[in-house]
Order: sequence, then structure tokens, then C-alpha cells
Amino acid sequence: PVINIGPRTVFVSLADDSKYHIKEVLTMCNKLKEYGFEVKCDMMESLFLEQNINVNEWLDQCFTRAAFVIFCISPKYYQNIGADNPLEAHPNDNRFHTRYIFDRARTEFIQNNSINRRFLPVLFRNSNARNSHIPEFLRSTLKYVFPDTFGHLTEFIGKSITN
Repeated sequence: PVINIGPRTVFVSLADDSKYHIKEVLTMCNKLKEYGFEVKCDMMESLFLEQNINVNEWLDQCFTRAAFVIFCISPKYYQNIGADNPLEAHPNDNRFHTRYIFDRARTEFIQNNSINRRFLPVLFRNSNARNSHIPEFLRSTLKYVFPDTFGHLTEFIGKSITN
């Protein structure tokens, strides 16, 4: 089955850093919705909203068809994407697919000759995120800090989608 993903869809990837971090990410997602964007967030709870679709199919469709993918940068996100051990990269609670989405993004970036067309790193100030937590392939792109530069983020996404 094909899930409904419109032209103003943003896919959000995050790690299970803390309850406070997740709350902050969800606040950002709700604000994006207030600005008229459709938001798909990498949380298992999201899958219950989509009928008759498996996890990988849902992730692949959301990732591939979203206009932008926002990476919610935090210390745990950095730890998950840098883990060599698959058990470290994929925590037991399996609520998030951080490493899988990161690998898809990095592959797309390489296939596009190292040109970033739709990946946006957002650091979460209250989660102690630092520039060094941004994946290496995204360090040369625009970065945003939530909530400080949220207005710039929505303006950039809005202009890019309408052009």
C-alpha cells in the first residue's frame, strides 16, 4: 500500500535521548504542522496510524517521498549513528530507526555526488547537542538550533518547496 505523503511533507529522524528530548522534538513537529507542513516522525507510534503497512515499507516511503528530512541532533543520536556494534546502533526498545535512516541519507548524499538537497540537521539546545554531534556528511550544510532558529528553518523549507 502507498501512504499519503504530500509535497509539504517533512520526515523527522531522532534518537531516544531522553523523555525531555522527545518532548522537545514533538514540540518542533507540532510547530511545523502549525506552519502548514505535514510531518512524519520516526516513532513506532506513527505506524499505528498507517493501516496495513510494515515498518520498513513505511520508513522507505516516508524517507523517499518527503521533501525534507530533519535530523534531530543529540548526544544519543551521535552515539547511535557512530556505533559499530549493531546492538548499540539499534536499541532494544526499537522505537526509532536512527541508524537505518542515517545510512539511507548518507547513501543518497553519496549518490548525489556529495550534494545535499534535502537533509537538515537541527540541534536541540536543551539536549546538550553540539556541532560535533552533526554527522560528518552534513557538517557543510545549513544547520538549525531549536528553538532559536526555528523561524529560519520554516522559512527555508517553505521557500524551497514553493520554488
